[in-house]
Amino acid sequence: MAFNVYFNAPNISLWYNKSMENNELQISVGENIRSIRTSENLSQQELASLAGIERAQLSRIENGQVDVQLSTISKIATNLNTTPDFLLKAGSLKMHPFVKWAGGKGQLLNKLICRLPKHFNNYFEPFIGGGALFFEVAPKKAVINDVNIELLSVYKCFKSKTNYEELLKKLDYFSSIHSEDNYLKIRSMDRENDFNSLSVVEHAARMIYLNKADFNGLYRVNSKGFFNVPSGKKIKVNCYDLNNMRNIFNYFQKSDIQVLNGDFVEAVKDAKAGDFVYFDPPYDSFENKNNFTSYSKDCFDKNDQKRLANLAKKLDSMGVFVMLSNHNTPFINEIYKGFNIEVVNAKRMIDSKVSGRSGVEEVIITNY
Repeated sequence: MAFNVYFNAPNISLWYNKSMENNELQISVGENIRSIRTSENLSQQELASLAGIERAQLSRIENGQVDVQLSTISKIATNLNTTPDFLLKAGSLKMHPFVKWAGGKGQLLNKLICRLPKHFNNYFEPFIGGGALFFEVAPKKAVINDVNIELLSVYKCFKSKTNYEELLKKLDYFSSIHSEDNYLKIRSMDRENDFNSLSVVEHAARMIYLNKADFNGLYRVNSKGFFNVPSGKKIKVNCYDLNNMRNIFNYFQKSDIQVLNGDFVEAVKDAKAGDFVYFDPPYDSFENKNNFTSYSKDCFDKNDQKRLANLAKKLDSMGVFVMLSNHNTPFINEIYKGFNIEVVNAKRMIDSKVSGRSGVEEVIITNY
Protein backbone atom coordinates (compact mmCIF):
# COMPACT_ATOMS: atom_id res chain seq x y z
CA MET A 1 0.00 0.00 0.00
CA ALA A 2 1.36 3.44 -0.90
CA PHE A 3 1.12 6.25 1.62
CA ASN A 4 2.90 9.52 2.31
CA VAL A 5 4.97 10.21 5.43
CA TYR A 6 5.46 13.80 6.54
CA PHE A 7 8.37 15.03 8.64
CA ASN A 8 7.84 18.35 10.38
CA ALA A 9 10.76 20.35 11.72
CA PRO A 10 10.91 24.16 12.08
CA ASN A 11 9.85 25.53 8.70
CA ILE A 12 10.42 22.18 6.97
CA SER A 13 7.83 19.92 5.42
CA LEU A 14 9.11 16.75 3.77
CA TRP A 15 7.43 13.83 2.13
CA TYR A 16 8.33 10.62 0.45
CA ASN A 17 6.33 7.76 -0.95
CA LYS A 18 6.59 4.58 1.07
CA SER A 19 5.76 2.53 -2.01
CA MET A 20 9.39 3.03 -3.00
CA GLU A 21 11.53 0.20 -1.68
CA ASN A 22 13.69 1.31 1.25
CA ASN A 23 16.89 0.32 -0.50
CA GLU A 24 15.89 2.26 -3.63
CA LEU A 25 15.21 5.36 -1.55
CA GLN A 26 18.50 5.02 0.34
CA ILE A 27 20.45 4.73 -2.91
CA SER A 28 18.65 7.73 -4.42
CA VAL A 29 19.32 9.92 -1.36
CA GLY A 30 22.96 8.83 -1.25
CA GLU A 31 23.47 9.62 -4.92
CA ASN A 32 21.87 13.04 -4.54
CA ILE A 33 24.10 13.90 -1.57
CA ARG A 34 27.27 12.74 -3.33
CA SER A 35 26.33 14.61 -6.50
CA ILE A 36 25.93 17.99 -4.80
CA ARG A 37 28.88 17.44 -2.43
CA THR A 38 31.29 16.76 -5.27
CA SER A 39 29.95 19.66 -7.33
CA GLU A 40 30.67 21.88 -4.31
CA ASN A 41 34.19 20.39 -4.10
CA LEU A 42 33.61 19.25 -0.53
CA SER A 43 35.31 16.13 0.80
CA GLN A 44 33.31 13.62 2.83
CA GLN A 45 35.20 14.74 5.93
CA GLU A 46 34.41 18.41 5.32
CA LEU A 47 30.68 17.80 4.84
CA ALA A 48 30.52 15.38 7.77
CA SER A 49 32.13 17.96 10.06
CA LEU A 50 29.74 20.69 8.90
CA ALA A 51 26.73 18.42 9.44
CA GLY A 52 27.96 17.14 12.81
CA ILE A 53 28.17 13.47 11.85
CA GLU A 54 31.01 10.96 11.44
CA ARG A 55 32.68 10.63 8.04
CA ALA A 56 32.09 6.87 8.12
CA GLN A 57 28.36 7.50 8.57
CA LEU A 58 28.30 9.90 5.63
CA SER A 59 30.12 7.30 3.52
CA ARG A 60 27.48 4.70 4.37
CA ILE A 61 24.71 7.20 3.56
CA GLU A 62 26.20 8.04 0.16
CA ASN A 63 26.56 4.35 -0.64
CA GLY A 64 22.92 3.67 0.24
CA GLN A 65 23.88 1.32 3.06
CA VAL A 66 21.84 2.87 5.89
CA ASP A 67 18.28 4.06 6.43
CA VAL A 68 19.20 7.66 7.23
CA GLN A 69 17.04 9.68 9.62
CA LEU A 70 15.26 12.69 8.17
CA SER A 71 16.79 14.92 10.84
CA THR A 72 20.22 13.96 9.50
CA ILE A 73 19.12 14.65 5.93
CA SER A 74 18.03 18.10 7.08
CA LYS A 75 21.48 18.83 8.55
CA ILE A 76 23.24 17.62 5.42
CA ALA A 77 20.92 19.62 3.15
CA THR A 78 21.54 22.84 5.08
CA ASN A 79 25.29 22.50 4.65
CA LEU A 80 24.95 21.68 0.95
CA ASN A 81 22.88 24.84 0.50
CA THR A 82 19.89 22.84 -0.70
CA THR A 83 16.67 21.45 0.76
CA PRO A 84 15.82 18.09 2.33
CA ASP A 85 13.03 17.79 -0.25
CA PHE A 86 15.59 17.95 -3.05
CA LEU A 87 17.73 15.20 -1.53
CA LEU A 88 14.66 12.99 -1.18
CA LYS A 89 13.61 13.41 -4.81
CA ALA A 90 14.04 10.49 -7.16
CA GLY A 91 14.21 10.71 -10.90
CA SER A 92 16.27 12.38 -13.58
CA LEU A 93 14.78 15.89 -13.72
CA LYS A 94 16.31 17.40 -10.61
CA MET A 95 18.21 20.66 -11.02
CA HIS A 96 20.28 22.72 -8.63
CA PRO A 97 22.61 25.74 -8.99
CA PHE A 98 25.74 25.03 -11.03
CA VAL A 99 27.81 27.44 -8.92
CA LYS A 100 28.05 28.41 -5.29
CA TRP A 101 26.73 31.95 -5.00
CA ALA A 102 26.73 34.56 -2.25
CA GLY A 103 23.14 35.04 -1.18
CA GLY A 104 22.09 31.73 -2.73
CA LYS A 105 18.64 30.61 -1.63
CA GLY A 106 19.17 26.86 -1.34
CA GLN A 107 18.66 26.71 2.40
CA LEU A 108 15.57 28.95 2.26
CA LEU A 109 13.85 27.16 -0.61
CA ASN A 110 11.16 25.56 1.53
CA LYS A 111 10.30 28.93 3.05
CA LEU A 112 10.11 30.56 -0.37
CA ILE A 113 8.20 27.77 -2.07
CA CYS A 114 5.47 27.62 0.55
CA ARG A 115 4.93 31.36 0.00
CA LEU A 116 4.63 31.22 -3.79
CA PRO A 117 1.27 32.22 -5.26
CA LYS A 118 -0.86 29.17 -6.03
CA HIS A 119 -1.11 30.08 -9.69
CA PHE A 120 0.79 32.54 -11.86
CA ASN A 121 1.58 33.06 -15.54
CA ASN A 122 5.12 34.08 -16.50
CA TYR A 123 8.12 34.01 -14.15
CA PHE A 124 10.59 36.90 -13.76
CA GLU A 125 13.79 36.91 -11.69
CA PRO A 126 15.85 40.11 -12.22
CA PHE A 127 18.68 39.05 -9.85
CA ILE A 128 19.07 35.43 -10.90
CA GLY A 129 22.39 34.63 -9.18
CA GLY A 130 22.69 30.87 -8.67
CA GLY A 131 19.01 30.41 -9.53
CA ALA A 132 18.01 28.08 -6.67
CA LEU A 133 14.32 29.07 -6.73
CA PHE A 134 14.26 29.26 -10.53
CA PHE A 135 15.56 25.71 -10.88
CA GLU A 136 13.15 24.42 -8.25
CA VAL A 137 10.09 26.05 -9.83
CA ALA A 138 11.29 25.27 -13.39
CA PRO A 139 8.78 27.61 -15.10
CA LYS A 140 7.93 26.92 -18.73
CA LYS A 141 8.28 30.62 -19.59
CA ALA A 142 10.65 32.93 -17.74
CA VAL A 143 12.80 36.04 -17.95
CA ILE A 144 16.02 35.89 -15.95
CA ASN A 145 18.49 38.74 -15.56
CA ASP A 146 21.65 39.72 -13.73
CA VAL A 147 24.24 42.49 -13.89
CA ASN A 148 27.01 39.89 -13.81
CA ILE A 149 27.70 39.16 -17.47
CA GLU A 150 30.19 36.40 -16.62
CA LEU A 151 27.51 34.50 -14.72
CA LEU A 152 24.95 35.02 -17.47
CA SER A 153 27.36 33.59 -20.03
CA VAL A 154 26.77 30.19 -18.40
CA TYR A 155 22.98 30.48 -18.61
CA LYS A 156 23.31 31.47 -22.27
CA CYS A 157 25.30 28.30 -23.02
CA PHE A 158 22.31 26.16 -22.02
CA LYS A 159 20.32 27.65 -24.91
CA SER A 160 22.65 26.19 -27.54
CA LYS A 161 23.59 22.53 -27.92
CA THR A 162 26.91 23.45 -29.52
CA ASN A 163 27.83 25.91 -26.76
CA TYR A 164 26.69 23.52 -24.04
CA GLU A 165 28.86 20.68 -25.37
CA GLU A 166 31.85 22.99 -25.83
CA LEU A 167 31.38 24.28 -22.29
CA LEU A 168 31.68 20.79 -20.82
CA LYS A 169 34.81 20.12 -22.88
CA LYS A 170 36.39 23.38 -21.73
CA LEU A 171 35.56 22.64 -18.10
CA ASP A 172 37.10 19.17 -18.42
CA TYR A 173 40.22 20.83 -19.79
CA PHE A 174 40.41 23.34 -16.93
CA SER A 175 40.03 20.50 -14.42
CA SER A 176 42.81 18.53 -16.10
CA ILE A 177 45.32 21.40 -15.95
CA HIS A 178 44.35 22.67 -12.50
CA SER A 179 47.26 23.93 -10.43
CA GLU A 180 48.05 27.04 -8.39
CA ASP A 181 49.90 28.62 -11.32
CA ASN A 182 47.15 27.85 -13.81
CA TYR A 183 44.50 29.15 -11.42
CA LEU A 184 46.31 32.50 -11.30
CA LYS A 185 46.71 32.53 -15.10
CA ILE A 186 43.01 31.85 -15.67
CA ARG A 187 42.05 34.39 -13.01
CA SER A 188 44.18 37.08 -14.69
CA MET A 189 42.52 36.63 -18.10
CA ASP A 190 40.24 39.60 -17.39
CA ARG A 191 43.33 41.85 -17.27
CA GLU A 192 44.10 41.09 -20.93
CA ASN A 193 43.06 43.46 -23.72
CA ASP A 194 41.28 40.73 -25.67
CA PHE A 195 39.19 39.48 -22.73
CA ASN A 196 35.92 40.94 -24.01
CA SER A 197 36.45 39.29 -27.38
CA LEU A 198 36.47 35.79 -25.88
CA SER A 199 33.56 33.53 -26.83
CA VAL A 200 30.57 33.04 -24.53
CA VAL A 201 31.82 29.49 -23.89
CA GLU A 202 35.25 30.72 -22.77
CA HIS A 203 33.67 33.27 -20.42
CA ALA A 204 31.30 30.64 -19.02
CA ALA A 205 34.00 28.01 -18.48
CA ARG A 206 36.27 30.51 -16.74
CA MET A 207 33.40 31.63 -14.53
CA ILE A 208 32.57 28.10 -13.35
CA TYR A 209 36.19 27.01 -12.95
CA LEU A 210 37.08 30.01 -10.78
CA ASN A 211 33.97 29.46 -8.66
CA LYS A 212 34.95 25.84 -8.03
CA ALA A 213 38.69 26.45 -7.55
CA ASP A 214 38.77 29.67 -5.56
CA PHE A 215 38.43 30.32 -1.85
CA ASN A 216 34.99 29.31 -0.56
CA GLY A 217 33.19 29.75 -3.88
CA LEU A 218 33.31 33.53 -3.73
CA TYR A 219 32.73 35.79 -6.70
CA ARG A 220 34.32 39.16 -6.00
CA VAL A 221 35.73 41.89 -8.21
CA ASN A 222 37.65 45.06 -7.44
CA SER A 223 36.74 48.60 -8.47
CA LYS A 224 38.17 47.97 -11.94
CA GLY A 225 35.99 44.89 -12.39
CA PHE A 226 38.88 42.43 -12.10
CA PHE A 227 38.26 39.10 -10.35
CA ASN A 228 40.44 39.03 -7.23
CA VAL A 229 39.48 36.02 -5.08
CA PRO A 230 42.50 33.97 -3.93
CA SER A 231 42.91 30.31 -4.73
CA GLY A 232 41.19 27.72 -2.59
CA LYS A 233 44.44 25.68 -2.57
CA LYS A 234 42.61 22.61 -3.86
CA ILE A 235 44.53 19.64 -5.18
CA LYS A 236 41.71 18.56 -7.48
CA VAL A 237 38.78 20.54 -8.87
CA ASN A 238 35.53 19.02 -10.11
CA CYS A 239 33.85 21.70 -12.22
CA TYR A 240 30.39 20.23 -12.70
CA ASP A 241 27.84 17.56 -11.94
CA LEU A 242 27.08 15.99 -15.33
CA ASN A 243 23.53 14.91 -14.46
CA ASN A 244 22.70 18.39 -13.22
CA MET A 245 24.20 20.11 -16.27
CA ARG A 246 22.37 17.73 -18.59
CA ASN A 247 19.07 18.33 -16.79
CA ILE A 248 19.50 22.11 -16.97
CA PHE A 249 20.32 21.91 -20.68
CA ASN A 250 17.27 19.73 -21.39
CA TYR A 251 15.08 22.08 -19.37
CA PHE A 252 16.27 25.12 -21.35
CA GLN A 253 15.67 23.31 -24.63
CA LYS A 254 12.01 22.59 -23.87
CA SER A 255 11.25 25.91 -22.16
CA ASP A 256 11.03 29.57 -23.21
CA ILE A 257 13.78 31.21 -21.14
CA GLN A 258 14.92 34.74 -21.95
CA VAL A 259 18.36 35.65 -20.55
CA LEU A 260 19.01 39.38 -20.02
CA ASN A 261 21.93 41.45 -18.76
CA GLY A 262 20.75 44.83 -17.58
CA ASP A 263 19.04 46.92 -14.94
CA PHE A 264 16.34 45.23 -12.86
CA VAL A 265 13.73 47.76 -14.00
CA GLU A 266 14.23 46.77 -17.65
CA ALA A 267 14.12 43.07 -16.73
CA VAL A 268 10.46 43.27 -15.67
CA LYS A 269 9.17 45.77 -18.23
CA ASP A 270 6.99 43.08 -19.84
CA ALA A 271 5.48 41.81 -16.58
CA LYS A 272 1.67 41.84 -16.56
CA ALA A 273 -1.14 41.12 -14.15
CA GLY A 274 -0.96 37.48 -13.06
CA ASP A 275 2.79 37.18 -13.62
CA PHE A 276 5.21 36.46 -10.76
CA VAL A 277 8.39 38.41 -9.97
CA TYR A 278 10.99 37.29 -7.43
CA PHE A 279 13.54 39.92 -6.40
CA ASP A 280 16.69 38.69 -4.64
CA PRO A 281 18.90 41.80 -4.79
CA PRO A 282 22.22 42.48 -3.08
CA TYR A 283 21.11 42.88 0.52
CA ASP A 284 20.92 46.00 2.62
CA SER A 285 23.83 46.12 5.08
CA PHE A 286 23.47 45.58 8.80
CA GLU A 287 24.89 48.36 10.92
CA ASN A 288 28.40 47.66 12.25
CA LYS A 289 28.73 44.44 10.25
CA ASN A 290 30.94 43.57 7.32
CA ASN A 291 28.60 42.39 4.58
CA PHE A 292 29.78 40.90 1.31
CA THR A 293 28.04 42.55 -1.65
CA SER A 294 30.80 42.87 -4.28
CA TYR A 295 29.06 40.81 -6.97
CA SER A 296 30.05 43.37 -9.60
CA LYS A 297 32.11 46.56 -9.77
CA ASP A 298 28.90 48.59 -9.34
CA CYS A 299 27.64 48.73 -5.75
CA PHE A 300 23.94 48.36 -4.90
CA ASP A 301 23.32 51.23 -2.47
CA LYS A 302 20.39 52.70 -0.53
CA ASN A 303 19.16 54.59 -3.58
CA ASP A 304 19.02 51.35 -5.53
CA GLN A 305 17.08 49.72 -2.69
CA LYS A 306 14.59 52.61 -2.86
CA ARG A 307 14.32 52.27 -6.65
CA LEU A 308 13.58 48.58 -6.18
CA ALA A 309 10.92 49.28 -3.54
CA ASN A 310 9.23 51.80 -5.85
CA LEU A 311 9.28 49.24 -8.65
CA ALA A 312 7.71 46.64 -6.37
CA LYS A 313 4.93 49.10 -5.55
CA LYS A 314 4.36 49.80 -9.25
CA LEU A 315 4.15 46.09 -10.04
CA ASP A 316 1.75 45.64 -7.13
CA SER A 317 -0.56 48.30 -8.58
CA MET A 318 -0.50 46.39 -11.89
CA GLY A 319 -1.66 43.12 -10.33
CA VAL A 320 1.72 41.39 -10.55
CA PHE A 321 2.63 38.93 -7.79
CA VAL A 322 5.80 40.15 -6.05
CA MET A 323 8.13 38.33 -3.66
CA LEU A 324 11.37 39.83 -2.36
CA SER A 325 14.18 38.75 -0.03
CA ASN A 326 16.48 41.02 1.97
CA HIS A 327 18.09 41.52 5.36
CA ASN A 328 15.80 42.36 8.26
CA THR A 329 16.93 45.96 8.73
CA PRO A 330 14.92 49.01 9.85
CA PHE A 331 15.54 50.60 6.45
CA ILE A 332 14.07 47.66 4.51
CA ASN A 333 11.08 47.43 6.85
CA GLU A 334 10.45 51.15 6.35
CA ILE A 335 10.56 51.24 2.54
CA TYR A 336 8.29 48.18 2.24
CA LYS A 337 5.57 49.37 4.60
CA GLY A 338 2.22 48.11 3.40
CA PHE A 339 3.64 44.79 2.14
CA ASN A 340 3.55 41.50 4.02
CA ILE A 341 6.90 41.19 5.82
CA GLU A 342 7.90 37.89 7.44
CA VAL A 343 11.15 37.42 9.35
CA VAL A 344 13.05 34.18 8.74
CA ASN A 345 16.37 32.89 10.00
CA ALA A 346 19.17 32.00 7.61
CA LYS A 347 22.79 30.94 7.88
CA ARG A 348 25.61 32.56 5.99
CA MET A 349 27.34 29.82 3.97
CA ILE A 350 29.91 31.91 2.07
CA ASP A 351 31.47 34.23 4.64
CA SER A 352 35.26 34.34 4.31
CA LYS A 353 35.60 33.50 7.99
CA VAL A 354 34.06 30.35 9.42
CA SER A 355 33.13 32.30 12.54
CA GLY A 356 31.12 34.64 10.33
CA ARG A 357 28.86 31.88 9.04
CA SER A 358 26.36 32.48 11.78
CA GLY A 359 22.61 32.92 11.77
CA VAL A 360 21.15 36.14 10.39
CA GLU A 361 17.63 37.48 10.15
CA GLU A 362 16.18 37.91 6.69
CA VAL A 363 12.78 39.00 5.50
CA ILE A 364 10.50 37.54 2.85
CA ILE A 365 8.29 40.31 1.50
CA THR A 366 5.14 39.68 -0.55
CA ASN A 367 2.18 41.66 -1.86
CA TYR A 368 -0.30 38.79 -1.70
